[in-house]
Amino acid sequence: MKRYLELGKYLIKSFAKEKAGSAILEIVIILAIFGVSAAVITPIVRTQLAETYDSESKDITFGGERGNAVITATPQTNSLTAVDTSPSTTHQTAKLFRFDGSTYLQLPKRLTTFGSTDFTLEGWFNITTAPGADAIFGLNGSQPVDNNLTFGVWGNKYHINSGPDGNSGLSSPMDVKKNQKVHLAWSVKSDKLSLYENGVLIWSVNAPRNYYTKEEGPKLGMEFDNWTPSDFYDGYMYEVRLYTKALTQTEVTNNMNGNTDRSSLVGEYLFNDGAGNVIIDHSGSGNDAVIVGNPVWENK
Repeated sequence: MKRYLELGKYLIKSFAKEKAGSAILEIVIILAIFGVSAAVITPIVRTQLAETYDSESKDITFGGERGNAVITATPQTNSLTAVDTSPSTTHQTAKLFRFDGSTYLQLPKRLTTFGSTDFTLEGWFNITTAPGADAIFGLNGSQPVDNNLTFGVWGNKYHINSGPDGNSGLSSPMDVKKNQKVHLAWSVKSDKLSLYENGVLIWSVNAPRNYYTKEEGPKLGMEFDNWTPSDFYDGYMYEVRLYTKALTQTEVTNNMNGNTDRSSLVGEYLFNDGAGNVIIDHSGSGNDAVIVGNPVWENK
């Protein structure tokens, strides 16, 4: 057995140096010829391949595919982790959805409880109206008894409403960055609200909030004002994500740099579907968004 395993280690290192990440099957077959079972070989092969990958090879791919997602190896110390790189920016279309000040996205009704526990809204935005009032996110119903959970821009300040009515809003001390692409993350843990701009914590405040029960799902690009649609967003959104947890400073920075945290992710919208009246949810949760109004798709 010992000489078989030594032979296995030699073969693995040879395959790794040649960047042949799909070599496990070939190695198992070769060793099986000598009478060693695959059940014994495979765990040892995987361990040795991980060590070999870390020390001698930097580009091993396991070749498995799921749609456009490719299962690849992530460089880590003495480990080999299969990660889903979906959605890939290489598969984006040439058309980008624009919020033109009259359209908005209706999210599924199953997201009506979003915000009742820790949560994060994170993504890239380009707000074009100034001064204007632009709702980024609205979870407030059409009835007077509904609570408010809204986030957007009012009076050239970031504005958040986390209370039972329109009188509990909070405005940021700093002005909004407009007519430029900016990364924002609104993270709430218990009653502590944190707002990050381009990965930097710019605003932190205590914001007691209620448990939210609505008659319909939340919206992107609109909120109710006096129980009628209002404050339509004008501009662009890119890669907006909804989490049922509060992202940390590190996780916010990682997302901004393209290393997306995918745990507790319930909605991910890339706005690059190219046509139609649906924005696909790439989180895997099936929470596709419907465009309300006349869709505007622009060339990038």
